[in-house]
Amino acid sequence: MAQWIKKVLYGHYFFKALYTISPKMGASYIFRKFFHRSIDWKNPKNLQEKTYWLLYNTNTDLWTRCADKYRVREFVKEKGLEPLLTGLYGHWENVDDIDFTSLPNQFVLKANNGCHSVMVVKNKNKADLDGIKKEIKSWFKYPYGYMGSQKHYLRIKPCIVAEQLLEEKGAYKQLSPHSLVDYKIWCFNGKAECILVVFDRAPGFTQQAIYDLNWKNISSSVFAADYYKEDLPKPENLEQMIKYAEALSAGIPEVRVDFYNIEGKIYFGEMTFTAGYGDLTDSYYEYLGSKVVLPKI
Repeated sequence: MAQWIKKVLYGHYFFKALYTISPKMGASYIFRKFFHRSIDWKNPKNLQEKTYWLLYNTNTDLWTRCADKYRVREFVKEKGLEPLLTGLYGHWENVDDIDFTSLPNQFVLKANNGCHSVMVVKNKNKADLDGIKKEIKSWFKYPYGYMGSQKHYLRIKPCIVAEQLLEEKGAYKQLSPHSLVDYKIWCFNGKAECILVVFDRAPGFTQQAIYDLNWKNISSSVFAADYYKEDLPKPENLEQMIKYAEALSAGIPEVRVDFYNIEGKIYFGEMTFTAGYGDLTDSYYEYLGSKVVLPKI
């Protein structure tokens, strides 16, 4: 068995066991692994502590709804931002029910409840449709959410979504040949703070950088891990993206709102409430944590 498969299986069953014993146990385990100390549940300070505190001490039904890559579409519509949504071709709860005959020649298939569970089909006529179904079934075999005790994902009813295929063009295609450029705007109670840019994703490789709201590159001072050293071109409609992110995050203590921006057209990506960690410095996690105002309970 390939080593990466063993790693995935071990991680799934290990964290599922921790979650079964106590949901907080998995959160504490992964927090200690990165920060080398225990979570202070009574007096959380950094971003990850406060995120876990919110996850286990407040109502996170909205997290479940908006982390769902299918049902979040209704939330976006309710905010009056339907034009930001990519074209929807269909959704199915059973993999065997996918109607490939109804889909165009190019499309994207993705799980509504996971991470990296995306399949790009650029030529349906040459695609191995049976192989695609087999791959999608593997996504749902190990429910996403046990890793790090992200219980809001575990409450999502799984389905498969077929959407419009987006592709970068021009200089952005050269910059990011393997994936779309993803603008992840970190917001705190409806106020944008910074923009994480992730691009040129390929197996085992990703480029990333962080900018402030004026498009000043702050990567060198906030990244503990590797980052893209060159300056990225500022999107012409950056201010509009920030405005949309703040509208979608209003009233939410902490969330990252993701967009694509192709030739001046902004597309909504997803909303992430429990962002992965380990890439930023401890001091920046502390700074972002200071932006999270916890409710009194």
